[in-house]
Parts: sequence; structure tokens; C-alpha cells
Amino acid sequence: MKWLLLALLVLIFLNFSNAVYFNIFTHSLPFGIYIKKEGIPQRGDYAASCLTVQIARYGINRGYLTEGNCDTGTVRVLKIIKGVPGDRFVVKNGFLELNSIKYPIKKKDSLGRELKCFYPQQAGALKRDEYMLIGTFVPNSWDSRYWGPVTVQFLLKPWWIWDHEE
Repeated sequence: MKWLLLALLVLIFLNFSNAVYFNIFTHSLPFGIYIKKEGIPQRGDYAASCLTVQIARYGINRGYLTEGNCDTGTVRVLKIIKGVPGDRFVVKNGFLELNSIKYPIKKKDSLGRELKCFYPQQAGALKRDEYMLIGTFVPNSWDSRYWGPVTVQFLLKPWWIWDHEE
């Protein structure tokens, strides 16, 4: 029992030092404990990103985001990298097509409210340091389909997962 308590205290300390992230509130990634990892972002990596002020404010007002330690005052979004610099994308007929995979763009959220898209570009290539982050663990993820390309603050490596895998 003492070891369990000690392990819990260490994890809590690491969480406050931003070395460990607990994903227990969102299905953007499987529920679990994640550790920051070094490296160049690659397709399939788990990533954390802060959104722009406009998008973060929209997310807070809609209840998609909570308060956190990004400069915008929100939590970082945790998603899977599906698009990397140089990848081409097309938005048409209600889909974001990226690397020959179509991701549906819904017109309404799960509460029936209209969803806003923040990037007008209908086609193009991701530029240096631009990534498409998509949540594929639930069908109604609020992600790059709606906010467009983002920068990645850091990568995450699963340490302990207790939710479903993709």
C-alpha cells in the first residue's frame, strides 16, 4: 500500500511539472497517463497543441475546452497527428481528405449546434511546422477538420492506457 501511495504522489508531482499528462477528461486520445517525448513529429504520433485565441475562445464558450496553461488560458488539445508538412489536403463535399483518407466534417455538434470552420482554405499542402491533428477515437471529435493546421508543442508517449485503442 505504501508503494502505491508513493507512486501516486510521484505521478501527481510529475503532472504539475508538466512531464506527465493525465488524459481522463477527453476521448481525443485513450484515457491514460502520457509522458512527454522528444523527436520530430511523425504521422501517427500523439501530440499536444495550444490553439489560437479565436479558436480557444470558441472552444471554451462551447464547452469543448476547459481552462488550462496555454497562453490562451485553455488546456492543450491532445490528438493524433494525421497530416505532416508536405501532405496535401482537400476539403469538399463534407469531408477533409488527407493522405487519401476522408474524415467527415459534421455541420452540427453533439448538442445540435452549428459548427464553425476556422480555415477557409479548401485545398493545399501543409507548410513547415503545420500538422493536422485528428481525433479518431470518437466520431464527433473537434479537431483540425474545424480549426485547420496547427503547430505541435510537444509529443506524448503512452505510459499506461486504460481505454480503447484506435
